[in-house]
Amino acid sequence: MSTLFARVFRQAWATFEHTGAGDAKFASNLNALRRLVDQLTLADIGLEPSLVATETFQQPTKAPCTYVGVFENDRFAMSVFVLRENYTMPLHDHPQMHGLLRVVSGAVQICSYSEIARRDTVEPRAEGGTLRRHVLVVAEPEKIISSAAGDCAVLTPTERNFHEITAIGGPAAFFDILSPPYNTASQPQYYFYRKVPVPRHLAEMEPLGFGGPDKPSAQEDERPRYVLETIPNPEHYYCDTVHYATPEFMYQQAEEGGGGGGGRGGV
Repeated sequence: MSTLFARVFRQAWATFEHTGAGDAKFASNLNALRRLVDQLTLADIGLEPSLVATETFQQPTKAPCTYVGVFENDRFAMSVFVLRENYTMPLHDHPQMHGLLRVVSGAVQICSYSEIARRDTVEPRAEGGTLRRHVLVVAEPEKIISSAAGDCAVLTPTERNFHEITAIGGPAAFFDILSPPYNTASQPQYYFYRKVPVPRHLAEMEPLGFGGPDKPSAQEDERPRYVLETIPNPEHYYCDTVHYATPEFMYQQAEEGGGGGGGRGGV
């Protein structure tokens, strides 16, 4: 693990200690964190290149995705995902999260969406109700990020927090930081989705004032609109897990700051 990665961790701690979206200090800390994350490499995190080797994914029992849990407390989670060439991590949400995604090996294509409105219904079942959610979204421009580009993707609680990620040109690995992490008492469950055309009754969900004073109105915004519909966890999406030797100073920081550390098992 490099000095740069230690700086990323400490900046993430400072950034997500308080996460007021309108807080100037939070915005400044988040920008500082992004500048550091932009520089990360696989070696900085202390992971071997063999993790992303094509030969690794040619093993007959190999999952299409590898998950490495780096660190997690009640404020943020850090992890690495490795995707087989041409494999797409299914469309999913990051409810009420801030996140940064940095490709540390290979390249990925990210298709992101931002929510306009949603409609939830509960379908009766013998074991209890099942949530069925429809989310009206706008499509953000597709983005290709590589390990050489020095650029990371950013999501917020209201923008680009629905996405699917595809490894292109070979296997790809990306490092992410999410706040708050999944699997906490304050964090809603995540869902997988499929994209469907916008039916008339869902198009009417769009708020009249959508866009806000500094954004284009619904009539002016020409980005494509879709409805995302919840689906069961896709059978093709499963991960192998690789153990990560979390540096001791991360646990010490967690103990001093009052948070616990551990691994994450989310998306």
